[in-house]
Amino acid sequence: MQRANTVWPLLVLWWPLAAHADAADVPALGLRIGSLPEGTSAPVVSQVSAGDQMSVQLDKATLTILRASAPEPAGSDVANPAYRAGLDARFSEQIDSKEQGAPTALDGHGAWTVVEARSTGGATTYACVTYVIVDQHLYRMTVNATGDPRPPEFDGLVKALSSITFEPLHRA
Repeated sequence: MQRANTVWPLLVLWWPLAAHADAADVPALGLRIGSLPEGTSAPVVSQVSAGDQMSVQLDKATLTILRASAPEPAGSDVANPAYRAGLDARFSEQIDSKEQGAPTALDGHGAWTVVEARSTGGATTYACVTYVIVDQHLYRMTVNATGDPRPPEFDGLVKALSSITFEPLHRA
């Protein structure tokens, strides 16, 4: 298995979107995605064992955001490699965010983002994982796609992460 850690998609978090659809409000997760690429599906929200999760689809790419229901322990910091190693174990991540990635920010909150391309059996899988803690709750944001060359939908959903704002949580 070939594994390549690349920083290029981290840069797209700050590039403006050329074409985008309306914003997506996700009150169950306390967030708003300011701009999604044209053709992105409406958010689907579900409850999972770890908390509330939403996902959107754009052709070959999927954006999934989990808001953990349990608050993180005081002093938790996504910039701490040991904390990130615990997150990788908690979510069974194949991406090693303890050793890879870079600090980023979402809506003024410190975040950690890892982007990776893996070649397995003739197909390349692209993944972007961002961890951020807001109001003591962990958000885990993932964008995944498979294709050669890299599907532009992957880049579009990674760019959409930069338009996220956090809002007061509203339960239905």
